[in-house]
This record gives sequence, structure tokens and C-alpha cells, in this order.
Amino acid sequence: MEKLQFDDMKKTWNEISRYQEKEMDVKFELEIHKKLLNIFQVGDYYYYIFNPAKAGFEYISENVKKVMKVENPEDFSPQYIFENMHPEDQIRFLANEQKVTEFFRKLTPEQVLKYKVSYDYRMKTTEGIYKWILMQTVTIQTDELGAVIRVIGVQTDITHLKTNNQPSGLSFLGLDGEPSYYNVPTNSNFNEIKEILSKREKEILRLIIQGHNSYSIANLLNISKHTVDTHRKNIFKKTYSGNVSELIAKAFENGWL
Repeated sequence: MEKLQFDDMKKTWNEISRYQEKEMDVKFELEIHKKLLNIFQVGDYYYYIFNPAKAGFEYISENVKKVMKVENPEDFSPQYIFENMHPEDQIRFLANEQKVTEFFRKLTPEQVLKYKVSYDYRMKTTEGIYKWILMQTVTIQTDELGAVIRVIGVQTDITHLKTNNQPSGLSFLGLDGEPSYYNVPTNSNFNEIKEILSKREKEILRLIIQGHNSYSIANLLNISKHTVDTHRKNIFKKTYSGNVSELIAKAFENGWL
């Protein structure tokens, strides 16, 4: 059953890539660093470059050894991830990836590079322990028709943020002014949902989660502490959060970052 489902995953990835394979451009290093700025991490993480046409990783960072307790990163593959995913999450993973393909095939070639995909699942380490992994991916290479050639992904251990052991929904976060779609059901049409937080409030939320206080945030953003405090108050009010821990958990459960 697992093998059959993973074969279905490969078909889905081939669809989103439209079976296109291209060599990696030498300018990719700069592009990768730019894309990583749009992917938020809070906790241990590793990242990779994924080729949908080949259904395989072309690069994976050494930190996968720390997060997933694997000895050799080269042994870590999409099939390894799927086969070590919690059985209850495998069907959802497949449905999410099919929805991602549906979404991206409706975008213009320019829009393909302007969306981050986010959702989570449980994966078992080599020690037999399941961890909640937040997967965030951004396309870093496409062709003139919008086929997804390469993707950079970051997988973060968010086990410590899970308060109810429930999965977060599939979200498409628009970059550079594109609309965002949160908690998208895999069996329905897309509905644009109004952003809860403003762009400035999201910047401040990121810094709060990183442990910065109001004085530090004010210096980093070159605004007054009074302005920061006002934004903080609005953030907690809009998200119905009573403390920072609750705010962080809600941010990841609802895909706000």
C-alpha cells in the first residue's frame, strides 16, 4: 500500500514539473539565500533542493542528521520521508500535494515563484520517535510555461509548539503582493481569505517569536518603541492570544508566517 501511494506521489510531482528537467543554474546560490528569507524557522530544521521531475532531492543539508537522527543525508529521500510518515498522515500528505499541483497549474509563470506552501505532518526518527514537522516550500526554478523545475524546502521540528496534536491546514502564502490562501480544504475551490495581520505586524510577529523585546524590535525596524508596543497590542488582540506561547502556536497552526 505504501509503495502504491508513493508511486501516486511521483505522478503528482511529474505533473507539476510537466516532466521538465533542466540543469541547475550557477546563479542559484544567491536565489536560494533570497528564498530562504521567506521561510521562517523556529526550532531545529534542515533544508533541501527538490527536483519534482526526478522525484528526488538534489541537495539536503547536514542538519537532517540532528533533526531526524539519520547517519547519512544521502539516504534521506522523498520515499524515505513518506515511508516513515505517520500512517494517519500519509493520505493527507498525498491529498495536499495533489492540491498543490492543482493550485500551481493555475498560476502564471511569474506567479509560480511568488508562493510559499506550508503544512505539517508527523515523521518517525531512526530512534522510533514521531516528530511534528512543518514543511515550507518555495519554487526556485521554473520554465517559460510555469512548470516547476526546482523547489527549496525547509522542514522544521515544531513538536514543542503543538498543543493539541492536531495537524495544521494547507496554506499558500503569497509573496510580493500576491493573495494568500489559508487552511485550504483539499476537496474544495480556493477562497482568498483576508490577511489577519498587516505586513508590519507580521514583521513584528517574526521578531517576537525570535525572542526580541520591544526595544530591540524598534531598533531593528527603525521605529519607536511606542509604535512597536501598539503593534504588539493589536497582534494579540487580532489573534485572540493571551501570551507569547499561545501566539506562536496559533501562528504555525494557522499558517500566518
